[in-house]
Amino acid sequence: MAYFPLFVELKEKPVLVVGGGAVAARRIQTLAEFGCRITVVSPQITDGLLELADQGEILWKKEEYQKNMLEEDGKRPVFVLAAAGEAVNEQVVRDCRSAEIPVNDASRKENCDFYFPGLIKDGETVVGVTAGGRDHKLAAALSQVIRTFMKETWKA
Repeated sequence: MAYFPLFVELKEKPVLVVGGGAVAARRIQTLAEFGCRITVVSPQITDGLLELADQGEILWKKEEYQKNMLEEDGKRPVFVLAAAGEAVNEQVVRDCRSAEIPVNDASRKENCDFYFPGLIKDGETVVGVTAGGRDHKLAAALSQVIRTFMKETWKA
């Protein structure tokens, strides 16, 4: 099934990321460009995420995921990215589904309410590319073609 592309205003909106490894770091780097308030829950994070936390760009909760993290101070995240181990991701997906919060499981496309697309951004121009969660290499290749086209067209 094809997914409907939806562009959403994220400025100052809460996003929860469970996991602090390389996949989480890549997605957080992308999300940070859109001004959302990112909370990362993980006992450990990459050096790059640690730097973002030290700069106040993200909030790092150095602990294991708990269901109550889906609603803190009366606020729920607009979506959750589960990028921890498979067992933790499964629990996050169950909890999000129970709370009716959209979730993306980086380890199992079947658990995704939405896909995290390949993004090409130039100022306010944003292009998202997905191959339905089936072919990340195809999405990456298409993203690169579009990125090159935009660079040659806009910068010429």
